[in-house]
Formats: sequence, C-alpha cells, structure tokens
Amino acid sequence: MKIFDASRFMFAAKLPRAFWLRAITLCILLLLIAPAAAIVWGAFANSGTSLTSAARNDYILQTALYAGLTIFIALCFALPAAWLTVMRRFHGVRIISWALFMPLALPPYIIGYAYSHLWETLTGSQPHGIIAASCVTALAVYPYIYLFARIALRGQSSQIQAAARLIGYSPLAICMRISLPLARPAIIAGVALALMETLNDFALAEHYGVRALGVGVMDLWLNRGDVYSAYKLSALLMLAVVGLLILEERGRQKQRRYAAFCDRNFAATHAATLSRTNGFICAFILFLLAFGGFFLPVLWFAKIGFDAPLHIWRAPFWEGLSGSLSLSFGVAIVLLLCATCVAIDKRRNSHGGLMAPLVKMAQSGYALPGTALALGFFSLATATNNIFLFGGMILLIAACSTRFFMLAAGAIESGMEKISPQLDAAARLANKS
Repeated sequence: MKIFDASRFMFAAKLPRAFWLRAITLCILLLLIAPAAAIVWGAFANSGTSLTSAARNDYILQTALYAGLTIFIALCFALPAAWLTVMRRFHGVRIISWALFMPLALPPYIIGYAYSHLWETLTGSQPHGIIAASCVTALAVYPYIYLFARIALRGQSSQIQAAARLIGYSPLAICMRISLPLARPAIIAGVALALMETLNDFALAEHYGVRALGVGVMDLWLNRGDVYSAYKLSALLMLAVVGLLILEERGRQKQRRYAAFCDRNFAATHAATLSRTNGFICAFILFLLAFGGFFLPVLWFAKIGFDAPLHIWRAPFWEGLSGSLSLSFGVAIVLLLCATCVAIDKRRNSHGGLMAPLVKMAQSGYALPGTALALGFFSLATATNNIFLFGGMILLIAACSTRFFMLAAGAIESGMEKISPQLDAAARLANKS
C-alpha cells in the first residue's frame, strides 16, 4: 500500500512565496547598487571638457594632503587617549573615556562651522587652508581610531606586559614596542573609517577652501555643468573609498583572529594607578580633547541661538524641524522594511552564489560619499526621465536609505541570529509560512 506523502505538496505550495521573497530581495539589492553603477557607467560613457589633467592632479594632491594630515593629527589625539584610559587609572577616567566618544554625535561640518565662526569672532578673519581644515576634521574623526584602539588594548594579555617589565622595558617602551604594534590591525580599521568620513564630508573642505575631490565633484556638476567630468571625479572618490573599505574589513578580520587567542586576564584589570598630580594632568588634557571636539561647538552654537532674534525661531525653524523629522521617519520605515526583507530571505534561503556579492555591494553604500551618491541618483533620474522620482523628499529618502542600509541590515541580522532555528522548524511543522 502506497503511503500518501503530503510534504511534497506542502513544499510545492511554499515555493511561490519563497520565489517572491527572493525576487523582492533581489530588486531591493539592485536598487541599492544602482547609484554606484550609474557613476561607473557615467565615468566611461563620455569624456568631460572641464576637467584637465592638471586640475585632476590638483584635486588628488590636495585630497591626499588633507586626508593624510587629518589622520596624522587624529592619531596624535586618539592613541595617547586610548592608552591612558585603558592602561592607567586616575580620578574621572570612566567619565572621560566616554566623553571622548562625544564628537561622533556631531557631523564634521558642524564642528568646522563652529570653529570658523569662533575664530572669526575672536580675530576678525576666517581660518583657511589645509592645516586649519585638517585640525578641525581630526577633532571630529579621532573617535573612530580611539574606539578601535581602545578595544584592542583592552583585549591584550597582561602577561605580555608583565614579561616586558621583567626585562626592563619602561612604560613608554611597552606602549611603543608592544601595545601599539599588537593593536595595529584595529588601528588600521579605525584609520580607514576616519578616512572614509574625511572624504565623505565636502562641506567642511569647501568652507575652508580645500580643493578636495568632493568639492571638485560639486563644482564641476553644479557650477560648470560638466556632469561627465563630475562622474570621473566621483569614480576616483569611490575607488579610494572601496580601497579603504577593504582595508577596514581586513583590519577587523585580523583583530578577530588576534582576539581569539587572548586570555581573559585583560591588561585593563592590571592598569597602573597614577599619582594625584599626574592623574590630574592626564584628566585635564583628555578633558580638553573632549571639550574641543564636542562641548565647545555645542556651547558656541547654543550661545548663537540665544543671541539670535526671535523671528528665527518661528516659521523657518519649525519648517526645517518638520522636514528633518519627516525625512528621519521616512528613512527609518524604508530601512526597516528593506532590511527585514533581506534578513528573512537570508534566513530562509542562504545567500550564496550571486546573492552574497550583491548583499556586500549593497551594504557598502555606507562608505559612499554624499556627493557621489547624489550624482548617482541624478544620473538615474536623467536616464529614466524622472520616472521613479516624485519629489525632493523621495529622493532624499532613497539616498539616505542607500547610505544607511548597512546599519539597519546589521542590526536586524544580528537580532535574527539569536533566534533558534528550531523555532522555524516548529513553525513549519505547524504548517505556518
């Protein structure tokens, strides 16, 4: 007697849902990749007329000088701060260690505008040039390096430092020859993120008169009307960012491999206690760093706001506030739907073959500079005769969703990984989709 097997029919009934889920996920990923693909297409489609070799080389040189000096200053800020807050104990170290993260709450151009207005108020002249822009940008991006360096230093074995002290190494020698070299992969990852943030913010560079690549893209596109030359500069900017993204990923992989071999006896549990005088000096210097990166710009803009006439706080302020809130809620809803769809598809149908690189490319949108992203959407609007763009708010929501998809996808996927696969199996046994 032949037994009726219902599982085959159940599987066949669920095939259409799996197919539509994969199709929707594929469409989402292709839409997220479309702006970058449009820039690459535009860079090779035609040759611009405004971008000469000398101008292109000047943009590249100034960008390299600006980024290099910014990272050098940021390293001078971040590495001593990370080493002192981990390896030394002094009064207020816990509060200061958290306060050093506060500049991440402000965009770099906000800090740049604050210092520009403050300097102009005190001296009567505006700061200008690569050195001024690099100093201000370093105050905004050093927390990326500080964060990764601090995590790496806390994960180092105290036995290594104890052995170094036994052979006569001074605290400075231990820091320079042992602690920082062991933390090099993490530091490289932090440097890559800081460089991506530096290249992404064109407003600060433009305000301080630095001819960076992002500034060049906006100048060629909006002022000169040479879109194809802007495509070429955007492609160079994207190439640099992709290289930094690969560098950051490799740094994090090396950090994970190193952390797997660390014991649980962290060096942070054996931090040396400083004297009252030395502790006060360290706390004061680190407080100045946190104060300059966050509290001073906030206090200065608060002063400007209180001194401003009352009519500024009326219609224009509330219109800007309502637009920002509408944009935030719109982006949050779009990201929630898209990231949930991609995460469910990954859980039900593993992302292998072509899907894995598509997901990786879609998540790399976080590293795309805003100028390149805007130019990519402009290219799509031009190619489709504005079919899918119904207004400025829709365009902004699409651009921000492309930029921050990686954050939403990572949060939802990490949450789904905590759900046991047995729950899915139990649901399928209960004939639930």
